[in-house]
Amino acid sequence: MTAPDGPSPAMRLTAVVVVVAALFAALFARLWYLQVIDAPKAQQAATNNGVRVIYIPAPRGEILDRNGNVLVGNVNEPVIEVSQQIAAGDPAMVARLAPLLGMTVPELTKAINNLQYSPYAPVPVLPDASPEQILYIQEHQDLFPGVQATTESVRTYSKMGRAAANIVGYVGRISQSEYQSLKSRGYQQGDEIGQAGVEETFESVLRGTPGIEKVQVDSQGNVLATLSYTPPVPGDNLRLSIDGRVQMVAEQALEQGMASARQTFDKVTNRNFDAPAGSAVVEDPTNGQILALASVPTYNPAQFIGGISEKHYAAYRDNPAHPLLDRTLQGDYASGSTFKLVTATAGLESGLITPNSLFHDTGVIMVGNTPAHNDNYAAYGWIDLPKAITVSSDNFFNTIGIKLWYGRSSYGEDYLQNVAEKYGFGHRTGIALPGESPGFVPTPQTYIEFHRKYPKDYPQTQWYAGNSDQLAIGQDELLVTPLQLANAYAAFANGGSLMRPQIAVDAETATRKVLHSYGPQVIRTIPLKSSWRDAMLQGFEGVIDNPSGTAYGVFAGTPLANAGLAGKTGTAQLQPPHQDTSVFTSFGPVSNPHYVVDAFVEEAGYGASVAAPVTREIWDALLGKALEPVSYSPAGSGGQN
Repeated sequence: MTAPDGPSPAMRLTAVVVVVAALFAALFARLWYLQVIDAPKAQQAATNNGVRVIYIPAPRGEILDRNGNVLVGNVNEPVIEVSQQIAAGDPAMVARLAPLLGMTVPELTKAINNLQYSPYAPVPVLPDASPEQILYIQEHQDLFPGVQATTESVRTYSKMGRAAANIVGYVGRISQSEYQSLKSRGYQQGDEIGQAGVEETFESVLRGTPGIEKVQVDSQGNVLATLSYTPPVPGDNLRLSIDGRVQMVAEQALEQGMASARQTFDKVTNRNFDAPAGSAVVEDPTNGQILALASVPTYNPAQFIGGISEKHYAAYRDNPAHPLLDRTLQGDYASGSTFKLVTATAGLESGLITPNSLFHDTGVIMVGNTPAHNDNYAAYGWIDLPKAITVSSDNFFNTIGIKLWYGRSSYGEDYLQNVAEKYGFGHRTGIALPGESPGFVPTPQTYIEFHRKYPKDYPQTQWYAGNSDQLAIGQDELLVTPLQLANAYAAFANGGSLMRPQIAVDAETATRKVLHSYGPQVIRTIPLKSSWRDAMLQGFEGVIDNPSGTAYGVFAGTPLANAGLAGKTGTAQLQPPHQDTSVFTSFGPVSNPHYVVDAFVEEAGYGASVAAPVTREIWDALLGKALEPVSYSPAGSGGQN
């Protein structure tokens, strides 16, 4: 009789019973753990699955001028909001609502399903709704479930604020890319964020703290109840250094100057001046505070509230005058003769001239085999530095530039450029506004680099004496911004301290309690011997109060004639068909300078013809004089470069 091949049936049954018992034991152990040991955690998870958090945007802080006048504030405007959940399950309601709001069904559906908004919060689909639309919805709630007429806080701009659009900027809905980079800082989809001006650079001050609402939802995502509510905290107010009244006058003066230039015939191009745009800067040289940054043409920031329409944005984008460009800090221009501040300093610092050096100005010098003439071929005879500045002798300053180049073995090949850098040219000033241009100061090295990279556009292979000749009078490829020029003359006016231009004074609560002050910052000190500065100052004063001065005719006979002002004309020459840029910079009162005022008017002729009259009207506002209307001032026989 043979032995069995495997376990007996009894043994197999015993093994099955053991395995089944073990499985049931494990199951009961897991159930006991979940129901007893882990019950609080499981209960919390279940509760959280039915709770959603809605973030409520906070009203932004106000933007004030230096005197506390509101430039940008907030106003509650009516808005129609729609629940995404209810709209998704009631397409008939959406079809009824669309024509009432003046929209097509696809347009309204797209607005309701905007991914920038939380699916648990009502979505604004029609800002600034009319009283008739609101009343109809309120009286027919049975037709429009999930639709409500409420209010939302939106930006509002005073007359002063609209004149300072390039400074205050605007807000817009946060984009997906912005949200991805900012969500770690508490930003939510649908938030508004500063997109330009101080709205952008001082976003952290103006934003405020969002409110939080916790709601209970069912398995379909429908809101059942509000569990808690924390109200939003408004942002802090920002007080700017801008004087709203002066800002408005600066804009007005530019518009008048441009209008008068367009009525004036240009003998060089045989047409009236185009004068498409202009800019003006007012700075306090004692601390770098900016009182005005006017850029014309400009834009209406109110059109960006809630998102600008494609039609309005296209009108700005396609405008050849580029109204969205802030020319005060983004406009690049040749400075013309206002650059002679740098050339005079370089001549004195290098020892090429003294405050009393005499130069025989015959009206022409030779640069190699090429004659270089003064404007209108004027000859000034024996002149010193003050006289050269007053009459704006090109040949006096051409000669300094050429001698520095020919003496480059002693001075270095970029001596003049280094002095320009001390005054801040070729670098951003550091003002707390976005998009500032650094300008450009050409050097022998840049000519080599540009030719190497772009030989067709830059055929010149090296720097020549003629380049130094032109740079010395603010030409060649030099580019400066109006803000850079004002800041450079502010440094001269205060005795040599180059300041970082300041746009904000402080951050305040709604009750005017100061939370943070923004104080002056000195970038560097420019060594100016008193004898040097006195000689240059005499020349700048003469521009305005000496009968031979290039801007004497603009100020003579006005209340500003004896106000103790100093200035410098500039004419940035361009090749036809382009017309010259009119430039003028000024500071005063000379005994204790508190203001620097400059203006640039594109394609408007001589510096004294338009830019100087524009600054004169701004000075009227600063010194409390009756405003002298801006009119075109024809050049004298000696020119007004």
